[in-house]
Amino acid sequence: MAESSVFSMNHQVNYYECDPSGHISLSTLIALIILSSEKQNAELGVDEHTTLKMGGGWVIIDYEAHFNKEWPRESDVIQLQTQVLAYNKFFVVRQFMILNAAGEQIGEIKGLFVYMDLTKRRMAKIPAAIMAPYAEKSTIRLPKVARPDKVKLDDNWQSSQYQVRYFDIDYNGHVNNAKYFDWMLDTLDHEFLKNHQIVGLRMNYEHEVRPQTTVVSQSLGPQKNDQQIVTQHKIMVGDDECATATITWK
Repeated sequence: MAESSVFSMNHQVNYYECDPSGHISLSTLIALIILSSEKQNAELGVDEHTTLKMGGGWVIIDYEAHFNKEWPRESDVIQLQTQVLAYNKFFVVRQFMILNAAGEQIGEIKGLFVYMDLTKRRMAKIPAAIMAPYAEKSTIRLPKVARPDKVKLDDNWQSSQYQVRYFDIDYNGHVNNAKYFDWMLDTLDHEFLKNHQIVGLRMNYEHEVRPQTTVVSQSLGPQKNDQQIVTQHKIMVGDDECATATITWK
């Protein structure tokens, strides 16, 4: 197998995967890139069933995304590409590319994943058998995945409250990571969402959100910052900051 092998899958955007702006939703796009990584794992014989038998699973910690073209619309055919950039004892950095039908890059996303012991609910050493099918060798230094701005809560933040539902939970026993984006963006003005497009994203997951809890989604902005429109986001459970994000728009 060649080093840094790239897995590709095509997807035609369905109407129910789009938001009112007519473009694919952020949560759907995140779900699709994760699907592409799962399909690559399956192709190599190390899918989620394999990791579950070993008592573990992959959990996302950070996303960094950049978009330079219009987001896909209903019926558009997109190609999702993914590859492992690097890994060490506990973490893997993946790259995801989103291309349009003409082969032009719409966006790039990097993700930092940790291997978790699902019984002890803490990170664990990645079993050698899981990474063996990949040609990449373990490394000490991983490519950087940029994190959100550190912004303190004050009276200028908007908030909405949500109850975690049964169908928000995935097989790892916590809220599916794509769901956080729906909570975050729902606090913003709907006209703003319909008339603006995400061009940059930095997100960090700090604590997992468990079933039957109440989350509070906090947002600040939009604000103009160095010729960019920026919003800040936090997902809270009680006093715990479970996830944060900095999103830039145009």
